[in-house]
Amino acid sequence: MAALSYCARQVRDFDNDRFLATLFAGDTVREDLFALYAFNLELAKIRETVSEPMIGRMRLQFWRDAVPGLVSGGPPSHAVAEPLSAAVRRAGISADQLHALIDARETDMDDVPPRDLSALEAYAEKTSSSVMALALRVLEEDPDRHADLLRAAGVGTALVGLVRAIPYQASTGRITLPADLCAKAGLDPSQPHQWPTNPDVSPITGPLLDAAEGHVRAAEEAGKGIGRGALPAFLPLSLASLYLKDLKKHDGDPARHAARPPGVKRQLTVFWRSMLGRI
Repeated sequence: MAALSYCARQVRDFDNDRFLATLFAGDTVREDLFALYAFNLELAKIRETVSEPMIGRMRLQFWRDAVPGLVSGGPPSHAVAEPLSAAVRRAGISADQLHALIDARETDMDDVPPRDLSALEAYAEKTSSSVMALALRVLEEDPDRHADLLRAAGVGTALVGLVRAIPYQASTGRITLPADLCAKAGLDPSQPHQWPTNPDVSPITGPLLDAAEGHVRAAEEAGKGIGRGALPAFLPLSLASLYLKDLKKHDGDPARHAARPPGVKRQLTVFWRSMLGRI
């Protein structure tokens, strides 16, 4: 087996759902997808890895400044930027599309949680759904043909991921859950010392999972008959559906879900969905 590229290793280690999905893409586009997802990781991890929001904004600016070179074929010397540039040029991804994904992460630097579920869904559409749209371009598919599917799949996947991440967020002290739902749970996202004591988060996870289920079901309906060429962009949704069922089984408790992860079911789920040609 050939050694994995830097981008593939990053995606394998830090975004394993997309890594599994990408294994079912064609040889000619697989590395381009890894480069795109590694770029998304670079943006997503900025706030978690800096001590001050200003430093985070400087890192976002690095990527903004890199965009012209990414599009023209003159990227900065960077382990992700160079393969990303090749992927961007092959897929015809525009500077505006890259800037939109970078700009969506500006919100992360504010350290202010979304005010409500609607604000969270809007953020998820700008991030998760946008990444799926760019993945479609890498797969030589037209995102405009899948607009409803993209929104539902991206938002549903993101909401499930956020619920699963609650224990991790509690350990880091940076909470990005809707402020109004936190208030109903008697928790303050600006007071992270409350969270590691395992409070009852069901007033938060219940509405989030209900909303996620609606988006997942809408995506599955909109994705009926989707071509195999577009399928790898949406396979992470099949894993979100798996996690959603498990979280529901555990009454929405992400700690209980994390204690008994789906394990081999993840690989089997992606394999069978890919073989059946459906998300």
